[in-house]
Amino acid sequence: MSKYYSLKQVNGRWTFEDGAGKSFYSLGVNCFNYGLGIPMEEKLIGKYGGPGWYERWAADKIDEVRGLGFNTLAAWHDNYFAKLAIPKTIEIRCSRKSKMVNNGWGGYGFPDVFDPSFAASAHDAMVETFYNKGVDLAEDPSLIGLYTDNELHWWGTSGQWGMDDPGKGKNDTNLVEDYIKLPADASGKKAWVAFLQERYHTIERLNELWAAEYEAFEDLLWIKEYRTVESVYEQDKLEFLKIIAESYFRITTEILRMYDNNHLILGCRLVGTSTPDVVLEVMGRYVDVMSVNFYSFDVPKDYLDRAYGITGKPMMITEFSFGAGRSAGFDLITNGAQLTHVRDQKRRGESYRKFVTQAARLPYMVGSHWFALYDFWDRNGLIGNYGLYDKEDRLWPEFAEAVKATHKQL
Repeated sequence: MSKYYSLKQVNGRWTFEDGAGKSFYSLGVNCFNYGLGIPMEEKLIGKYGGPGWYERWAADKIDEVRGLGFNTLAAWHDNYFAKLAIPKTIEIRCSRKSKMVNNGWGGYGFPDVFDPSFAASAHDAMVETFYNKGVDLAEDPSLIGLYTDNELHWWGTSGQWGMDDPGKGKNDTNLVEDYIKLPADASGKKAWVAFLQERYHTIERLNELWAAEYEAFEDLLWIKEYRTVESVYEQDKLEFLKIIAESYFRITTEILRMYDNNHLILGCRLVGTSTPDVVLEVMGRYVDVMSVNFYSFDVPKDYLDRAYGITGKPMMITEFSFGAGRSAGFDLITNGAQLTHVRDQKRRGESYRKFVTQAARLPYMVGSHWFALYDFWDRNGLIGNYGLYDKEDRLWPEFAEAVKATHKQL
């Protein structure tokens, strides 16, 4: 038996299995740190007592959060926790330094997977993850697995992301349009035109099916809006989207396995119901777990059932949250919690119980990770009642009790 986490399916039910052979359902907390967007050190030093305060703060937080029934350090925990024998997941962020084809939140958009900078960026992220943390993560039996990125915009600049299925065709090929709008010398644009040349062989054949009059494939490099037959063009773009997905998942998987052959690949933290089916088809051949983030009051079961049918892989909800507004001291809420705004802490608890219970009932679900440890207070970035704790380092007691009761029931 391997000493590392694996997956098993018993009577149709998926679960993680730890190195001792014990089934494990992951209940995690994202952002296990005190990066709230406002200075916290002075406050925490005062509370936890001078030299050694950080270790005391960390121990206190681990004890309290475990007492609520959480069992996993989810994405973006402080490096300090990497050395602790606590179940954990880590995001590598392979695309951060790649050339991009669009813009997105989190400081980067979707990578040009055909440009050499993409593989170089993935290697750079691997070195940071496996060699700059002070521990040998590749040999860490408490590490469940790794995400390769966070919330890439597979639906493209003009697509729609959301918490309910946007409908067939809404997001299928918008990402390809982003590649088509790249300059003629971009690797992604060259890959698109090379794909067309391989698909049609001659410009005459392309013109026949596109009802166009181009003189050479090279013409298509500098053109960003084509004369074409829409139904044919849509199929071309769908096929190219498969190639984009194949390139992304193949490159990230091959590079990750150069550094770590032991741990599960947890996907790239999809967001909402917006990832096209052809991407899911390709992803299912590479990842061990489909990770997806939701900001909704209900788990979108119909979408997830379909996604499971496509990928055949177990799933984990790797980010969700509910937050109050003025009753929690916030006159502004940004990012996902805008969609899951509630009136008070009682409603936060009720919403948590419903969502986590719905997720746990799904036979392919292997965990759910709450966002986040603390509320956020950056008025120019992330702000809102996301936390288990407020900015005074106090648990939201009514919410915390509901979380604890939910976990006990599970």
